[in-house]
Formats: sequence, C-alpha cells, structure tokens
Amino acid sequence: MESNILFLHKCFVTGGGIERVHQNLGSAFFDKSVKHCFYVLNGFGESHSAFTKLSNDFTAFRAPESGSFLTKLNNLFCLIKQNRVTSIISATETANLAAFFCKIRFPTLRVVYTRHCAFDVSDQKLSPWAIKLLYSAYLLNGNVVAVSKALKQQIHASVFWGKSKIHFVPNAVISEKMHALANCDSSIEDQGKYFIAVGRLVEQKGFDLLLQAYANALNENKALPKLVIAGAGEDEQKLKALAKTLGISEAVNFIGFVSNPYCLIKPASAFILSSRHEGMPTVLVEAMALETPVIAFDCPTGPNELIINGKNGSLVPYLSLEHLKNALLDYKQLPSVNLSKTVEHFTYSEVANNYLSLSKAPG
Repeated sequence: MESNILFLHKCFVTGGGIERVHQNLGSAFFDKSVKHCFYVLNGFGESHSAFTKLSNDFTAFRAPESGSFLTKLNNLFCLIKQNRVTSIISATETANLAAFFCKIRFPTLRVVYTRHCAFDVSDQKLSPWAIKLLYSAYLLNGNVVAVSKALKQQIHASVFWGKSKIHFVPNAVISEKMHALANCDSSIEDQGKYFIAVGRLVEQKGFDLLLQAYANALNENKALPKLVIAGAGEDEQKLKALAKTLGISEAVNFIGFVSNPYCLIKPASAFILSSRHEGMPTVLVEAMALETPVIAFDCPTGPNELIINGKNGSLVPYLSLEHLKNALLDYKQLPSVNLSKTVEHFTYSEVANNYLSLSKAPG
C-alpha cells in the first residue's frame, strides 16, 4: 500500500523545534514522492500565523476553532478517512493521545509516537508517572521514537511492556538547503565578532542563565564578542529587563525570530546552548554541521551525545554559571574543525528512511 503520512500536532508555533523538524521530514518525504500532510488540533490563536505559513508550504489542515477535544477528534477521524491516511507521526502528548484514539478507530493505521524531551521537565503539565503510563499505553498499538539515545533509555526504563518497539531516530536536520541558506547574506547589520544563541524565549532555553554568565564574563574581559539572541517568546521583555539590570544591554542584541538563522550561526565566534532541558537540540546539530564552535550545558539528554568536551566543543556542567562564564572567556580555544562529522547521521534522507520503515511496521 502506498504511504500516506499525517503529521499530528497539538499546536504550531513560529520557531518551534518540533515544528521545524517535522517540516524538514516533510521536505524529505516530498523528495521521495511520499504523500503526506499536517493536522493541527489548535491551529488558531497563537498558532494562526505559523499555521498559515505551514499551509503555504505543505498540505495542512486544522481542527475547528471552537469545540471540545472530542469534536476535534471526530474531525480528525473524518480527515483520515477522506484522505486515506495510512500512518500518523505525532508529537507532544495531546497529539500523541489523539493518535492513540485514531489507532483504536482505524485498527490498520500505523502510528509512530514521538518524544522530544525528558519526562521530568518544568513545563510539562502532566506528572512524570502519568507520562510513563501514557507511553506504556502507546506501546500497545504503535511504535515510539525518542530523538536521543538517553531519552530512549529513559522511556525503556519507564514502561511496562513493548520495550522492543522503542526506537532512537535522530531529528531530520541537515540538508543541502541549510548549507545554501548559511551562505546567504545576514539579515542584520554587521555585528563584528559575536556569540549566537537561537531558540524560543522561554524558561526551558535558559537565556536568563546565559545572560548572567555572559555578564560575569564581560566583567573579566570587556573585549568579548557581543551576544546575539535570535528568537521570540513569552519571556522577551523579562530577558531584556534582566540584560538592563545586569548592565549589558549594549552588548546584547535581541533580534527576534529570523526565518534563516543559519547565515547568523555560520560566521559566529561560537554558538551557545544554555537550555535547562532538551530532547535533542536541533540548533546545536545545525551549528556543528556548519562547523561553528559550540558551547553547551550538559542538560538532560542530547548535548552529551554530540559533544566530547575539548574534542569538538565545550560541554559545560549542568546549570553551572561559573563554568559557562569560563567557557565564554576561553572561546578562542574551542575546536572548530571537522565538527560536522559528529552529526552526519542527522541528514534528511537517512532520517526519512527510518521513519518510513517504522510507519510501515506493525504497531
């Protein structure tokens, strides 16, 4: 049977890592002539602008703006039947749960549930034990993908059965298009030397920690490169206020969301990941693919599968502002050659083949 894959999301936000990864995967499916579409359960409100752009680039649907979860689920059932969807790839727990009910409604449907972050994260609404029960349920009728090896091990240790159906599949990150975009002119005025950090301006990404460590580093060396932060989010004003309080506003440039961060990452003196938690940080993979020196917190799952401290980057003890400060001060010592070899398995085509194999496997 010809594959017809549906990407299922709770919402769709501008600059979201999961959203970007699934669009990358969709592009890879397009190159392989695999039919696919997107469905967003909450495609209005804060998701509206990102969904509009998504629908310009892909076949995309969204649930009615008003209505209960059951109403939206029934709408999804109709779409699956009308479009003869054969497989679902879902992300985040609301979407995973919807996919679970879709599998019950359509027993021949293949479902791949994905997990992109650790169980015990601060912004996870469900408790870790509830998440563990859900993954045990998912394994009754589908395969589960973890985006890092450590996350796979965490899920494996938490579920009661179906351990053989838990798989590590890296995110689809690296493509020829990414490298072409990296060679474009920067969309901002010349920064001179600068550090770059990219991501949503939310607590998870730890930009408040980065600002504090950077301020401490500047106190010891005023000649450090400036800090450019690319991204938008609910903490924007809070972070700008913190930069002002720390007296570093002139050295920090908040440039907002940019559609092409690669042309900013490639020439940077270093890319910095200050996240409190990740699954597998896509932007860190991108920076290494572009041979940009990297500094990253050793946060739960992800960075320590990419960085060997001192060999291909600086892996900083988790949440240590002192060590992050020192890494910034020593940025000239960062390795900057052959970083891309570490992340060769994140290519679109290889990842797409893995998902196609799972989407055809029994649940």
